[in-house]
Formats: sequence, C-alpha cells, structure tokens
Amino acid sequence: MRRIVTFAGAVLAGLCFSGLVAGAEPPGKLVLKVYPKRTVTFDHKGHAKRIGDCRKCHHMSSPGSEEKCSECHSAKGDKDTPSFREAMHMRCKNCHMRDNKKVKGSCKECHPEVKSKL
Repeated sequence: MRRIVTFAGAVLAGLCFSGLVAGAEPPGKLVLKVYPKRTVTFDHKGHAKRIGDCRKCHHMSSPGSEEKCSECHSAKGDKDTPSFREAMHMRCKNCHMRDNKKVKGSCKECHPEVKSKL
C-alpha cells in the first residue's frame, strides 16, 4: 500500500511539474522595485516570447521553477553575487545594446523618471 501511495504521489507531482513547464504563462508587465527611486517597468511576457529560453535570464533556476532576479541579486549584492543593479546592467543593458539598435544606453530608456545620467 505504501508503494502505491508513493508512486501515485510521484506521478501527481510529475504531472503538476510538467504542466508548469509546458503550459505556464509568463507574467505580463512587471514593475521592478528593488530600488524604490529607480523602478523599471519590464515586459516579461514580451521578453519571454522573443527570447524563448528562460535560462538566458533565469540562469540559476531549473525550468519550471524560475525565481525572481531579486531572489539572488539583492540591492547591495555581496562578494559572490552582483547587486541587482550590476546584474541588470550587465545582462539586460548589454543584451539590449547588442541586439536592439533602438537602445542607445541612456538611463532614461529604462528609467524615464531620471532627469540625468545615474
């Protein structure tokens, strides 16, 4: 009996996990608020459709269990993990400047409330 319950639990968990991986709809637009004075509106769904591989951004998560960037990248960071700002500027800004010729690298492109360069 115990084997049947264990097997049924494993099958149920597998079905739930496969549904998350195959059918999970990414969130739409998000407001990243790690730094309250420097919020960024981020089109998560648009990026997910264009990029197609969640691991390009969620590089330390396994498929189906992606975490928020801020789960690992805090406002200040530490010696092993870049701060949220450093991570976004390295990964996001560099990717945009390389692949999207409309992006020039101005702070205002992501931070419209900024009056001058950071």
